[in-house]
Amino acid sequence: MNPKLFKAMRGKKKRAVDPDAPPRPNLMSHDKKIRDMADQHQREISQLHAKMQGLERKLRHQTNYLDALHQRVVFKK
Repeated sequence: MNPKLFKAMRGKKKRAVDPDAPPRPNLMSHDKKIRDMADQHQREISQLHAKMQGLERKLRHQTNYLDALHQRVVFKK
């Protein structure tokens, strides 16, 4: 028979395992980390959205104040 066929049928050798090596990450722990990051990003986005709304409100008030002040100065002449 063909020797290459025997080689293909033979099982692979197992690698030596280092007992001091940290455990390999699995997909479930990686998935959990991604979900936690997504939750953290969502909280951060909502905080930034609230801050942006506050700054827009502040700008709107300042613009209204300056418009009113400008109207007083223009009509006093």
